Amino acid sequence: MSDEFIAVATKEITDDIDSIENILKLCTNDIDVFQNASKFQKHTHKIKGLAPMMGKESLGDLSSSLDNIFKKIVNGDNVDGIFNLMQESITHMKKSMNEANYDFSQINEKIIQL
Repeated sequence: MSDEFIAVATKEITDDIDSIENILKLCTNDIDVFQNASKFQKHTHKIKGLAPMMGKESLGDLSSSLDNIFKKIVNGDNVDGIFNLMQESITHMKKSMNEANYDFSQINEKIIQL
């Protein structure tokens, strides 16, 4: 990939992570996250597609897992603990943008347990 593509993709993903964080700031619990699930899902879906194209496969995998969770919520499922999971996920997503081989195993384990 070209340096220009990487720069544009990095900005887009960073903007999407910031948007997820801003939506989460309006939430105080799982119910609030449920009510905003489609907004979250829009951003996780975009990241899951774009991140692997710029060499951030693990971020894409995390975003894909979150995207699937939000699709379930949009379809009426309740996911206990999604508020706390999103708080942690944002931290991991941000760190991964600055570290080449960021380890997502800790957050992935929590997603599996949901």
